[in-house]
Amino acid sequence: MHPPVIEKVNTPKRCVAVTFNIANGTRVPLQMLSLLRKNGISKATFFLTGMWVKDHPGIARLIRRMGFEIASHGHRHQNYSEHSDAWIEKEVKSARNAIFKATGVSTQMIRTPSGDLNERVIRKLKKMDQTIVHWDTDSLDWKLKQTKSIVKRVVPHARPGSIILLHACDPWTQSLKATPLILEGLRKRGFSFVTVSQLLSGG
Repeated sequence: MHPPVIEKVNTPKRCVAVTFNIANGTRVPLQMLSLLRKNGISKATFFLTGMWVKDHPGIARLIRRMGFEIASHGHRHQNYSEHSDAWIEKEVKSARNAIFKATGVSTQMIRTPSGDLNERVIRKLKKMDQTIVHWDTDSLDWKLKQTKSIVKRVVPHARPGSIILLHACDPWTQSLKATPLILEGLRKRGFSFVTVSQLLSGG
């Protein structure tokens, strides 16, 4: 049995799940996709907000076409703990519908905006059969401006079964600079890359 909120998965295999949140823009998301292709990455999980998918269905479809896993980052980027259960239900369904309409993917996997959770939110999401996915390795790439600082937060700290949090959002071009170095550093440490679903099903 997995815990109520999945931050990492215990596995003997030397693999990690690289995950990207997208809630804004087109420039960084598109550049991130071509960067992943250039670096030979075919397995990653993208958590998309429903609003972003509605605004940019073509990019959402491209993520799917490239073979990456798509999951929900909620509909609007707001803290769930500040809203009612009814609001949460509506948001989760709106995001799921937007993602399905654009990509044909029906996802039950969610990462709440800003990772915001409390016991009540967890209970509500579980009642809705959502798999709640967080992370154990946080790049802080949205906040840190220096590439080296972002890389240092990830490469030495990743473990087998780690879930790594990155972003592919405008205007954070620092994510584009840090990601190739992170991927290279993880490869040097002998890690391979899988989706969150692969991690959950044993890599």
